[in-house]
Amino acid sequence: MLSLLGIFFSAQRTDAQNRVFIDQAGSAEGVIIDGQSVQKLLDDVVIRTADMRMEADSAYRFINDNMIHAFNIQIETEGEIIWADTLYYDTITDFSQFRGRVVVQSDKNTVFSQIVDYIAILEMVIFRSPVRFEDNRGTLIAESGIYYQALDSAVFRGDVQLADSTQYLESDSLFMNRGDDLYELFGRVYADDFEEKVTFSGDYLYADSAGYKLLEGNAWLMEVSESEADTTHILAEKIEIQETDTTSSMDAFEDVRIWSNKFAAIADTANYKDDEDKFILRSSPILWQDNMQLTGPIIEATFENDDISFLRSFTRPIAVQEDSLTGRLNQMTGDTLHAYFDAGELERLMVFDNSEIIFHLKNDDEEPDGLMELIAVGASTMFFNNGDFEHFKAEKNIDGSHLPEKPENIGRRLSNFQWNPDQKPGRPSIRNTRLPAITDEPLFEWPERYIRYLQIQLENEEQE
Repeated sequence: MLSLLGIFFSAQRTDAQNRVFIDQAGSAEGVIIDGQSVQKLLDDVVIRTADMRMEADSAYRFINDNMIHAFNIQIETEGEIIWADTLYYDTITDFSQFRGRVVVQSDKNTVFSQIVDYIAILEMVIFRSPVRFEDNRGTLIAESGIYYQALDSAVFRGDVQLADSTQYLESDSLFMNRGDDLYELFGRVYADDFEEKVTFSGDYLYADSAGYKLLEGNAWLMEVSESEADTTHILAEKIEIQETDTTSSMDAFEDVRIWSNKFAAIADTANYKDDEDKFILRSSPILWQDNMQLTGPIIEATFENDDISFLRSFTRPIAVQEDSLTGRLNQMTGDTLHAYFDAGELERLMVFDNSEIIFHLKNDDEEPDGLMELIAVGASTMFFNNGDFEHFKAEKNIDGSHLPEKPENIGRRLSNFQWNPDQKPGRPSIRNTRLPAITDEPLFEWPERYIRYLQIQLENEEQE
């Protein structure tokens, strides 16, 4: 009997971990199963090594297959405790298969799954069925996954969801190193940053602890202002964000479309700096604000209290403003253009050098009454009241003419005229999560040994 117990868990390895002590077993016997020798420990088995203590209802050693089967187990090591309905352990390859209701608890997290493999030589844990991670920050669930212990990294696949107090993420797959706060999400990505009030969606998302985020493929970003009075949507092929403790910046590339309650814009490239509260649009951008369109190689839009306060554009931009009553298009161009706003309403347009203006006149009954064409070497200014043109001022070498109200004069245009209301982005549809919210519902009914462990922990806490 004693010699049988002493060799029960011996394997082909020679390290000190092979020394096994049988602390408890109701009975031990040797039998033949399917033509091979099997050594059995039955009834409340407790086995111990230098690094591990295992409790089990029973344990079988299949000598020819170098395989150990243990049932209803609890394994305690220095760093974790494992519960499972069944353990299959290959003594040659040091390969463990946990099956049934598997729970792995460490000082960092608790993991639940029903098919878990551990390859010791690679320090790799493979979750071949739905898996749930829980820690003091939040919860992660997925259909399958692989965890690399040495790198403290993991890959999860299939309806991946991660939620904690600061964020919610979902995707088809996820690579993560949570200790370093590094995440890569692939396929049908959705992310919600609760602290920054920013929501993301796209085909790929990278985020790291340095505050850098990269969103690619049908990228969409929605940000709610601090006052929650304004919402800004940005759509592009790629969006990059860099955040620090005090500032953040955003760059968007390829087919950029911006929509907010206060303005809309398109461009090939857009940059935003929150310390200046300013958008910079490049490569044939167009910006719309109320009934005005601004087109130029570069457009800078500065904000105050969620409203546009100042626009600057160069070189040779053009501003077109539609009269709210007549529908006529007032136009203004020059080498550089400045637009000033009061509480988000256009107050004046000013161009510097080689200015050209077309502005439509109205009679006392607010009906169309011809137009004025103006050219000046110096600066020119158009003044507006309640968003409509009121009067102008020009400087240096001014040349102008009045054209009467005639059909052939209505469509007069400056040489660089652009008016593209059909290109103005509409309010995008809000993208939502496709997966149901993570609940507290466990993957399975907890093993009895795990329930007892939790009860003991609770009693200890109450006594303290």
